[in-house]
Amino acid sequence: MLWQDIRYGLRVMRKNPGFIAIAVFALALGVGANTAIFSVVNAVLLNPINYENPDQLVMVWEKSLRRGFGQIPTSLPNFLDLRADSRSLEDLGAFTDTNFNLTGGDQPERVIAVRVTASLLSLVGVKPLRGRLFLSGEDQPQASRVLILSHHLWQRSFGSNQNIVGQTVALNGESYTVVGVMPSGFKFPPAFFCDRGLFAIRYA
Repeated sequence: MLWQDIRYGLRVMRKNPGFIAIAVFALALGVGANTAIFSVVNAVLLNPINYENPDQLVMVWEKSLRRGFGQIPTSLPNFLDLRADSRSLEDLGAFTDTNFNLTGGDQPERVIAVRVTASLLSLVGVKPLRGRLFLSGEDQPQASRVLILSHHLWQRSFGSNQNIVGQTVALNGESYTVVGVMPSGFKFPPAFFCDRGLFAIRYA
């Protein structure tokens, strides 16, 4: 019976390709619309960002109309100009996502990370579970390398070591000092960083 149904369906498709195309398009449109609606509901109602004063936070993007890009990341020189010349924003921070080979935990592993400017985590108003956030000047080239662990990575790779602050780990063979651990569930930015990696200073 299943084979007969399949053959019948294929015959109908051959006889009415226009109807099938419309049906598939309508189905795809419905699935896409539902996915978009759920994404908004999930982000806004079910899992709102746990930042201080989230209604005062904005994301700054650039445009490249000549290349046809309506939203592209801001370059480092442009970010520095924006931060120096801005009169309507309290402060600006920058970040970029990357990966590191981490050694110093239970075993070597590849981890996702976010390189940030020193003030960025302070801007969102979340306090670390242990230790501190980055200090002004720690994102300068001559400053010591420091990092903050996500809660998940702290638990998984460091066994929730209560004395982790002040210890050193290696990222791509370079020594970094752990200065803090973020609270459980903290996500930055919510779009891609889901409490699974680390924050490294010295934005570049």
